[in-house]
Amino acid sequence: MVDLTKQEEEAVSFDPKAFDPPAWATTGFHRYKGGSSSGGPGDSTRGDSGRGDHENTEDAEDGTEGLPDVGVETDAAGLVTFTAAELKKLLATATQLKETGNKHFTAKPQRLEAARESYLSALDSLPDCQQTPTPAPAPEASVEEVDDDAVVDVGRGDDDSERIAIEDGIRECTKAVWGNLGAVYVALDQHKEAVEACTKALEFDPHYVKVLQRRAAANEKLGSWSSLSSAQEDYTLLLTLLPKASGQRPAIQRTLASLPARITTQQEKEKDEMLAKLKELGNGILGRFGLSTDMFKMDQQAGGGFNLQFRN
Repeated sequence: MVDLTKQEEEAVSFDPKAFDPPAWATTGFHRYKGGSSSGGPGDSTRGDSGRGDHENTEDAEDGTEGLPDVGVETDAAGLVTFTAAELKKLLATATQLKETGNKHFTAKPQRLEAARESYLSALDSLPDCQQTPTPAPAPEASVEEVDDDAVVDVGRGDDDSERIAIEDGIRECTKAVWGNLGAVYVALDQHKEAVEACTKALEFDPHYVKVLQRRAAANEKLGSWSSLSSAQEDYTLLLTLLPKASGQRPAIQRTLASLPARITTQQEKEKDEMLAKLKELGNGILGRFGLSTDMFKMDQQAGGGFNLQFRN
């Protein structure tokens, strides 16, 4: 047996507590509020609460005490929510920007780029307000149950009504701004963008007559097979929405009468262009083997497909 001196014993031995993590690392203050860790995706295996190696949630919750609130509320899905006062302020800002855009658009001469920027800024200011479902009727309460709680419910109902009204205003403003932006794009001869903007407005109101007319006209200008077909659908819908005495009906009816022939012509043109591109691609591949597409015959079948046969 080897005898160790006192100095050698001190050099060999060690205190395991010296390797423990510092106290700040064992608390939860470095984690986000709500228990989600600041680590990467690999940390998700630690559990839904994000408490890592902690054995209970109390340690993690205690670690978040005293942290400043970042001021952003989220719903159950993690989406940012706004108070009624915040929504009202955002709506006021967007409405002012929309009116500024209207002034640019109606100016003589028109300031179309300035109008476009104002409308886009208005859209940036508007939060996304989905259609609010109609709440189910509350069960009737007995006379004994209607006391102080009824006062609280009345106040909450007023708050809900105010919020619903503000959200309705946001949806109406969003619809109008998209429609106005579509008009700007039409004036700028940017018809693809006009169709996209009008489609956004029609998501809020599929029977928005002015915007339906705008989108149909823009699709006519684009002139593709799909665009002309979409214009035909919009004009057909417009005839069901416009009053019988509307002066716009005759022009729409004339356009509808001319669209089928234009659609057929454009369809054949696009089909020929597609076949020409396919032939060019085929020649590029077959040419490596001393072949070409001219050596094959393509017959259209009843179902709309094509049958490719080698020419004798």
